[in-house]
Amino acid sequence: MGRSVMVTAVAALVALMAGGCSSSTGGRAAPAEQWPSSPAGGAVGSAPLKAGVPRCAARALVLRPGAFVVPMTGEHAVMYVLTNRGPVACTLSGYPQVVLYDAEGAALPFRYARGGGAYVTSRRPAPVALARGASAYVLVAKYRCDLGIVRTATAIRLTLPGARGAAFAMREAVASTGAEGLSYCRGGQHDPGQVVTISPVEPTRQATSGLR
Repeated sequence: MGRSVMVTAVAALVALMAGGCSSSTGGRAAPAEQWPSSPAGGAVGSAPLKAGVPRCAARALVLRPGAFVVPMTGEHAVMYVLTNRGPVACTLSGYPQVVLYDAEGAALPFRYARGGGAYVTSRRPAPVALARGASAYVLVAKYRCDLGIVRTATAIRLTLPGARGAAFAMREAVASTGAEGLSYCRGGQHDPGQVVTISPVEPTRQATSGLR
């Protein structure tokens, strides 16, 4: 009888240790996931929807012009607001697809990254439920141009998946242009200022940031 109890206890301990190892993440922040540098800006990310709350229909959403963010060291960033103008609550999730354009309407050849870096949250997307009239937030950020500016972004196109397969897409002005704006830098593709990092859709402005 004593041997049987001992075997059972050892088996339980092994199972408990295995479960603990499989759930460990090592405490590391998720790295930035870069999109291709094509004008399309890469695929739109998505997360599971909240149970019982439908995905927002494209016609229910309004993109409000972005507000220039008071910069941290080296940061140039703009905050955009997505508001539910539909008749019912709905859900947004994932990373928007973003393309930045110059004054002549040409897409700037930035590299786009999904979260991470110095300024944007590394947390993975989570569904954001919007009551009627409520808003969600997206942060668009990049490093400054140390070697000078080639062209500045004057407009942004932001796209998200919508209900029933219809995508929400809207083009708006960039809040700040010139030296303080979202500018394409001298120095080629490897210049740190050529990467534009996009936050997931978040329920608050603070949640979009990588700083706490």
